[in-house]
Amino acid sequence: MEASKLLLTGLVLIICAFICQLIGLASPYWVSYEILGIKVHTGLWKTCTKVKLLDIDECADYDSEITPDWLKAVRATSILGFVSLLVALVVTILKLFFLKNMKPALFAVIGTAFIGALFILISIAVYSSKVGDLTLSQITYDYHFAFVFCIMAMLAAVAAGSVMVVDAVRSKTI
Repeated sequence: MEASKLLLTGLVLIICAFICQLIGLASPYWVSYEILGIKVHTGLWKTCTKVKLLDIDECADYDSEITPDWLKAVRATSILGFVSLLVALVVTILKLFFLKNMKPALFAVIGTAFIGALFILISIAVYSSKVGDLTLSQITYDYHFAFVFCIMAMLAAVAAGSVMVVDAVRSKTI
């Protein structure tokens, strides 16, 4: 029995979600702002600054003692989303090549894809509501590419889960 096109589409979407979440999680470009000629990029793990006049680029990790609790929660939920997508990816590959007739594997993929998307949604929502705490209140900031990559990961995970639900309904697994 050959793999359905919907399951293959779900695999491609999960791969896209996994890669986007990896980039978003690791990159220090969630938010950027400029103050007095200093360009600042912040992420979940570090802050990078660039002084235009002196042409200096510096990055520094957040001090664990002064990292706010909400940022620790964002990190945790982002990592849980990443791990959920990794599990969905592994189980999808197993389902396609080794567990072809095993229905619980498809349910595991659907569940982990949606759970991963939920964790990513929580991290995005908390970060966007609290990011003003990292900057001075007068500074306007812009969301940068890593933040957008996490949003794309969430959307791809929802799409992958949805495609696999359609596959389960079509193949009368449910």
